[in-house]
Amino acid sequence: MDELEMIRRKKMLELMKRAGMIEVKPKRKVVIEVITSPGCPYCPIAWAMAQELERKYEGVIARELSVATPEGQRKAMEHNIMGTPTIIIDNRVEFIGVPNFAEFERRVREKLGLG
Repeated sequence: MDELEMIRRKKMLELMKRAGMIEVKPKRKVVIEVITSPGCPYCPIAWAMAQELERKYEGVIARELSVATPEGQRKAMEHNIMGTPTIIIDNRVEFIGVPNFAEFERRVREKLGLG
């Protein structure tokens, strides 16, 4: 196989990945933690978004942490969280409140190494 053919194949694979014709394996794992509180009307929306991303991408792990539990309280204190829902991706606060789903997905894809 000559160099030109190798370049063509590489470009074709790249285009097929972008078009969604080839599934791209994530390069790493991403942990999404959704900090919630009982009675919060917006928390279920944020949690559903995180679950959707977990279903959609192989490397995503989604966890819900309620501030009504010791673990949730610890995490909220650790990150100085004052409101819910708060979304933490890989132990970094990324969103406070319900994010735009496209932006949420974009950040998760970046963390997965999928651009």
